[in-house]
Amino acid sequence: MSLVVAAVVAGATAGLKEQAQSAVRDAYLGLKNLIVQRHGVEVGAVERRPDSEAKQESLREDLADAGVGEDAEVLEAAHEVVKAVREHDAAAARAVGVDLNDVDAELIRIVNVRVRGDATGVDLDRVRARGGIVIEGVQVDGGDSPAHP
Repeated sequence: MSLVVAAVVAGATAGLKEQAQSAVRDAYLGLKNLIVQRHGVEVGAVERRPDSEAKQESLREDLADAGVGEDAEVLEAAHEVVKAVREHDAAAARAVGVDLNDVDAELIRIVNVRVRGDATGVDLDRVRARGGIVIEGVQVDGGDSPAHP
């Protein structure tokens, strides 16, 4: 769920800006539509307050209750948002953050990650986890821009 929440936060932060690249906006709207239409979960509260941990946690709970973690298409769309944000809005990409590339696993669980400065918290690229991906407790401290754990 954390990957999807991180993608919603990054997409809301970058994709809803007036000057957002169309790739970011399109990727985010695609993810949002999948979440809303397939699973009936609204993301508006996080869009309005993407920095709110309470809103993120509420969305994480709603996504889990709706079984979004089992939806491979949503997970792929979340990955595409993260990738688009990373490519087109580096400042917003810091909302995402451990670097995993080309991983094929049954289950991936990343817990209690803390980074400083402008580092990224968890970054996944070409990752496949048949049993799901769990990312919890990511904290980004300091840096030149506001942190987005």
